[in-house]
Amino acid sequence: MTKTQPDDPHLAHAAAWSALGVQHAILARAMPVVRHDLAGMLTIMRMGTVVLRRRVAAEASSGAGPSAAAGESIATQLDQLEEHLASLSDSARRLRHWDLGGPAKPEPLAATAELAHALAYPLLAMRGLELALGSPEQSLPSAPAPQQPMLCLLLGAIHILAEDPDPIPACVRVVAAPEGPGLRVQAEGQAADAPPATPAPGMPVLDAAALERLARHLGVGLRHGPGWFEIEAPAAAPAPAAVPPLP
Repeated sequence: MTKTQPDDPHLAHAAAWSALGVQHAILARAMPVVRHDLAGMLTIMRMGTVVLRRRVAAEASSGAGPSAAAGESIATQLDQLEEHLASLSDSARRLRHWDLGGPAKPEPLAATAELAHALAYPLLAMRGLELALGSPEQSLPSAPAPQQPMLCLLLGAIHILAEDPDPIPACVRVVAAPEGPGLRVQAEGQAADAPPATPAPGMPVLDAAALERLARHLGVGLRHGPGWFEIEAPAAAPAPAAVPPLP
């Protein structure tokens, strides 16, 4: 067995690879939701296209040309197909977050929380858990922050709290952080009848230590305690310097 020294050059990137493994484990939990949205919209569009093709063929075979009612019905179906295409496009754009860098453009924290809700809610709902945004006393902050690191850490915090078996929370809530721009994720109540989370085969359990490693890699402040996480909004990357004009 080879003894590894602390300054072994082979371990120079071990921390980064470990953090990326945590990021993969977090995003892997959201992939079934994106896949379902894409497949569902494609199925609906395929069925709508079949119905539309049959209707057009029936009108053509009649020899009398399409009636006003038939034309209106076809126009309605085309509008529906356009809506489905827009939804399909939105789902496809979510795949940007599976890139290592992810979207660099700052987005409002409230928008990032809404995206995290869309990606995490179906998995929690299958176990009867609630995922709530904001509180009656305070809305989510609108301060802009780079979306990719916030989204990964936010999803990680949501799933860690939801997968905690002792106790299983009835609700995971995302609210504004009490200090500075950021978001707080907290467990509320107890779901006595909820089934435990079922980890994917070969996927290690997410825990606070893993999320801390990812936060350090992303350069984002993270605090946590029993039943809660607080994620500081990272500063936006500086804009590239303008290229001076040629003389």
